[in-house]
Amino acid sequence: MSSSSSTDSSSLAKGGPATQEGKEVVKWNATRHGIRSPAPVVPGVEKHEDWAEYRDGILESLSPEGHLELVLAERVALLSWRLNRVTRYETETISLSQEKLEDDLADRRRFDSYVVGPSHPEDVRGALQDALRAQRLIKRFPKLPDDKGLSGPDAASILDLIWGLVDEEVEPEEVQMPEAIPEWASLDEYMAEWDGWTVSLVRECISAIASAAKEDEEELIESATKRAQLAIISAKAAAERVEQDLARMSRERLLPDEKTLEKVSRYEAHLSRLFHKSLHELEALQVRRAGGAAPLARLDVDGLAGS
Repeated sequence: MSSSSSTDSSSLAKGGPATQEGKEVVKWNATRHGIRSPAPVVPGVEKHEDWAEYRDGILESLSPEGHLELVLAERVALLSWRLNRVTRYETETISLSQEKLEDDLADRRRFDSYVVGPSHPEDVRGALQDALRAQRLIKRFPKLPDDKGLSGPDAASILDLIWGLVDEEVEPEEVQMPEAIPEWASLDEYMAEWDGWTVSLVRECISAIASAAKEDEEELIESATKRAQLAIISAKAAAERVEQDLARMSRERLLPDEKTLEKVSRYEAHLSRLFHKSLHELEALQVRRAGGAAPLARLDVDGLAGS
């Protein structure tokens, strides 16, 4: 029997892999769970299996031999893993900052004198949709059949447009609301909460408002239609300004804030120095092992002079 067969039989008897490929797979098993192999895995964020695969890949690339080379190679893997985490931290910091854009803009707009109407971008977009909906309703309203049902919000949108034309001249108590409408569903509030609206009832309300204001009903509806169109123009302008502000803030936040950026830069530079130092020490050991000349004293220069 050949020596190769004898070695294979011995490996099988001991329960180890018989082929060279199998030996390469388990090459680092002896140290993977040892005290010399820290697992820098953040629970819930990183996975032990990812770290093990990453570490084994580094060890395979550096091919350490002997205890000291293995320690240095493991340290290179550890520092490289932590450097990658710095990149992930920077990316996540920027992402979180981008996610807060709308809330931060809302806080800023609350103190700006030019802002009229809602301050939060979501509310500004909602106001535009409400204006569009109200304009469509008031435009179609004259042609709707009397018995058609209307939702509370739809009825309130129409009556808000009409009431907004005369609210400085007429008090709500002066308007004789139709008896079919509950008393609590008053003209200036709660109209949207009642679900018994029909086109006929809304027309009766418009007629009552016109009578109290001594205005022509059809002229009021026509004026309300124009008012709805102007409201859309104003809401669109506000929405466009908000989107422009958000786009500008997004560009301004392509980097972390100054404090975070300084922290990331310092930590990354610290890890990078340790990484290159460990890598150079490993290379020196490997050169000496191969019979080459490697100086005992090494100088690593980082950055620019005076920095």
